[in-house]
Amino acid sequence: MSLTTELSGVQAAQTYLDTVGNNIANVDTTGFKSSTPDFADLYVTAAATPGLGVETGSLAQSFVQGTINQTGNPLDVAINGNGFFQVQTSDGIDYTQDGSFQMNSAGQLTTASGGLVLGYGPTASGSGGAAALQPIQINTASLPASATGTLSINLNLPTGDTPINTTTNPFSIGNAASYNESTSTAVYDSLGTSDTLTTYYTAVSGSGSPPEWQTNWGLTSANGTLIASGTGPTLSFDSSGALVSGSGTIKVSTLPDGAAPLNIALNYTGSTLSDLAFGVNAIQNNGTGSGQFSSVSISANGQVVGQYSNGGTEVLGTIALANFSNPQGLIPISDNLWQASTASGPPLSGVPGSGSLGQLQSSALENSNVDLTSQLVQLIVAQQAYQANTQGINVDQQDFQKLITIQ
Repeated sequence: MSLTTELSGVQAAQTYLDTVGNNIANVDTTGFKSSTPDFADLYVTAAATPGLGVETGSLAQSFVQGTINQTGNPLDVAINGNGFFQVQTSDGIDYTQDGSFQMNSAGQLTTASGGLVLGYGPTASGSGGAAALQPIQINTASLPASATGTLSINLNLPTGDTPINTTTNPFSIGNAASYNESTSTAVYDSLGTSDTLTTYYTAVSGSGSPPEWQTNWGLTSANGTLIASGTGPTLSFDSSGALVSGSGTIKVSTLPDGAAPLNIALNYTGSTLSDLAFGVNAIQNNGTGSGQFSSVSISANGQVVGQYSNGGTEVLGTIALANFSNPQGLIPISDNLWQASTASGPPLSGVPGSGSLGQLQSSALENSNVDLTSQLVQLIVAQQAYQANTQGINVDQQDFQKLITIQ
């Protein structure tokens, strides 16, 4: 019986050595989680009988988070907190904490081994688990132009400007004496062409106190040719210099490049009249030219955002995370993946940062959580246990040899 007992000890020590060896081998594996073997003693029913040795139970996985290392690669993603990336493989849906992603020839976000990273489409990026999972598709097509439809100008008009008699000196773009101030900004047509819109401001004499300001505009092409011009809204201010009224519409029916007519809602909300110098505080323009795809970024909430040469951005999808009621029940497989099991429970999917799910950190990867120093100490302990049990087998063998010679 002693041989059986010591053999169980050798087998347990070998399991211990194998587990520690696997941990050490994966000390640099991204997202790897170390394991520790669970052992249990063996006894027969008689209370006075010595134990029968040891048996190996399960391998307990440690899901303590590893340190996060900055990589500079925008497609590298680490999970700050709980959760697993969901990956479509030939086996179905697997789970990983290795966020070293890349883009395949079809523009899909994948793991290093080719698994498709799953998430939600662009239109469902805020719906979380209510939306169906699908591969994250990175569309590298150009971003189409968007014609300017609204233009907000916040400026200060100076009280020190001399009012102009607009009856005797009517506004003319070519007559600098017919206006007090001007400013220019780019506007875009439906084809993405950028033209220059110049707005002119005239303090009107005899219009009251404080005086009203007449606005006019002119649209010129890149080569300086005047495309169209017109009269804008009249700006009125109260005695405190706050804007009372001032909004209008700029309409240009014919553009030289054949683009659709421009119809720009113009407003001056927040503009003031004061003793300060003329100045433009802010201009907000909702139009853009066409943009070439330049890069991609991943937000903390999982949104995969395309960046374009025109400064525009577009949400291409949202990476989904999953968590389990019992992560210890996950089955580890190759390629830094786990599979769900009845012990782990079903995956609970959602967007990063929702519920118990952690947030994402882009341009970073989670290191292995293996403590190399601790593993080296455990390696010595496992080796000593192995040697001690093999020594016990040697002693039993010598005793058996003596018994044989006595006969």
